[in-house]
Amino acid sequence: MIQISNLSKSFGDLKVLDQVSLEIKEGDIYGIIGQSGAGKSTLLRCINGLEGYNAGSLKVEGKEIADLDPKQLRLMQKEMGMIFQNFNLLSRLNVYDNVALPLQFWGQKKNAPENKERILDLLKLVGLEDKVDSFPSQLSGGQKQRVAIARALVLNPRILLCDEATSALDPQITKGILALLSKINKELGITIVMVTHQMEVIKEICNQMVLIEDGKAVAQGKPEELFVAPNSVVNKFLGESSEILPDTGKNIKLFFNNNNAEENVITGIARNLNLDFSICQGKLESFRGTTLGSLVINVDDGDEQAVLKYLDERNIQWERL
Repeated sequence: MIQISNLSKSFGDLKVLDQVSLEIKEGDIYGIIGQSGAGKSTLLRCINGLEGYNAGSLKVEGKEIADLDPKQLRLMQKEMGMIFQNFNLLSRLNVYDNVALPLQFWGQKKNAPENKERILDLLKLVGLEDKVDSFPSQLSGGQKQRVAIARALVLNPRILLCDEATSALDPQITKGILALLSKINKELGITIVMVTHQMEVIKEICNQMVLIEDGKAVAQGKPEELFVAPNSVVNKFLGESSEILPDTGKNIKLFFNNNNAEENVITGIARNLNLDFSICQGKLESFRGTTLGSLVINVDDGDEQAVLKYLDERNIQWERL
């Protein structure tokens, strides 16, 4: 649905995006994560045509964004709803009128029967059917974001772009917003692109992700693979320090995923190989109801090959440390 190849963007001498390539498939909930200033929001604004780019290619449903004339770009943007960190609601308008704004921008009457039905259905979807006549000042942060989501959906977009949509919310409200976005993705079939600096957002909702650092895509893949078995770049982003491990014997890191998380690997090594070893470190991560993680064990030098053979036979991913 969205194909980006070697995309570069500069503001004067400042290079904000540097040869970024990624692919977002229809139905994905795709996470773009990185520190502040990494280039995440600029990438999102390039996707919806709010920013141009200096080099590379960015295609949405096969159409190169840079080649679209203003009318074509506006039609493309109609296919993309957008929600922001600070909600961007108009304080003088009630909930109904805030949701109706995009319809009015496109010359439609907000109280036309089909539009009224659409707005009320969306407010029911986001759980605010009882707030139709309320004003933003009367709403909580989570409720304001739900209004913003309804507004982003009112034109029936195929893509929903979320720019730090939960960073202004507390953890419990964030969970509710993420559950709503997941529901929208499943029930309405809308592709969602999430820009965030929050790891928990990626873990909770995204099926694919890219880590942006200094304008470059430095790691891509499934969140459970990147966070459970992180490379040095991901470790740096996570802020995890170097592991303090025994300097004798062999240190082996085991990774547990959906395919092997239920296996009794540790007791199996001890029982089947009749070995003694030490457990040095462990980490568990929750991914959408599944607990995944890694474990570091220390074995005697002479036992290493037997342990590695045992792990390979059971398709347990491992790494020497």
